[in-house]
Amino acid sequence: MTILFLLATMFIANIGFGVILPTLPFLSRHIGASTVEMGLALSVFAVAQLLSSTLWGAVSDSVGRRPVLITGIVGYGVSSALLGFAPNVAVLLVLRFLAGLFAAAVMPSSLALASDWTAPHDRARILGYMGSMNGIGFVFGPPIGSFLSLIGLQVPFFCVGLLAILNGLLAFRLLPREQRPAAVVSDRSRRPDLSLLGGFWPGAKRGRMRIAPFLVGSFVFSLADASITATLAYYLIGRLHSDEIMAGWAFMVNGCMGALAQGMMFSNVYRRFGEAVTILLGFSFGVLGYLTLGFAQWLAWAFAAIALLALCRGFAYPAMTTAISIRTPRESQGSSFGAQSACNSLGRVIGPLLAGWLFAQQEQSPYFVSSGLMLATIGLYLLWAQRTRKQTIGDSRADSVHDTL
Repeated sequence: MTILFLLATMFIANIGFGVILPTLPFLSRHIGASTVEMGLALSVFAVAQLLSSTLWGAVSDSVGRRPVLITGIVGYGVSSALLGFAPNVAVLLVLRFLAGLFAAAVMPSSLALASDWTAPHDRARILGYMGSMNGIGFVFGPPIGSFLSLIGLQVPFFCVGLLAILNGLLAFRLLPREQRPAAVVSDRSRRPDLSLLGGFWPGAKRGRMRIAPFLVGSFVFSLADASITATLAYYLIGRLHSDEIMAGWAFMVNGCMGALAQGMMFSNVYRRFGEAVTILLGFSFGVLGYLTLGFAQWLAWAFAAIALLALCRGFAYPAMTTAISIRTPRESQGSSFGAQSACNSLGRVIGPLLAGWLFAQQEQSPYFVSSGLMLATIGLYLLWAQRTRKQTIGDSRADSVHDTL
């Protein structure tokens, strides 16, 4: 029951993001925002998530996942509902920052709760399902937002806020109270590390290198994915002479295939081939996908590239999330997932700016750069795996000598 509710929570949260994104520019223009201020309204949300994700994760390790999750859902709902009634640009930006601040609490606490309530051998499947809910929410959100905006510009924001608040109330009623980990209960002096770097490096100074490669991989994935979000529509319309409808279909194909890959394919591949192969396979799909998109001459070619990128999303990201969860003690799960969310937010902040600048230089360059970054990440991961394997062999030999003595 808890896992099903968490899946529904992830779905509702991401539908809310999808509903608001296509409607926000029209609301910004309605209250007199310039194009720069409109861009700020979009980016300030990611900035707030970047600044607060690690802090929410650390707090969830200290006071519990349930109160942090409920606070995040309800706070996001209230700020989103008020957003539709913003009288000027300043209030709009403040509310968007608050919405991002509270939304940052949802992902780390949800993933940590799912990890607490699942066995390690079943964790990849559950986290894959949760990732698929993200994709499905983003697919259905924009058309729902467009439909609701026909009734009124404020309606999508009010509906998202009301839905999130109801979800928070249901979480308060249905989510069971947590059994705190023994390591936390026994340490009554434990306090969350509210420094940005302290939350970013979870595990109380130990185990950092065990998850560092997956944090770097999450950042690279989000940075590359942001190049698609920022430039794909312009690329299809300009270079491939398509139209807005086909651009919308491209995003829908990417979201649907990514959700299907995470929900139906990921756990089988992970269970059969293991963590390392799944991550390398996902990033390999990304390298090929971005290269194919950069060299695309026809629309069908571009859609094939988008399908490859969806497979990258479906394999690489949930495998890294599972790897972080398995390598982190239960009492630090929130901090680890908060660090991963911060890496994602950093990629979403830098990615659109970098992709826009590269696109202005040459239309294909964002995709070639993204392909190169993913290829470099594969190389770094292989080097790290080799070093870890040698260290493990050395430790086992040392233990054997100790036992012999």
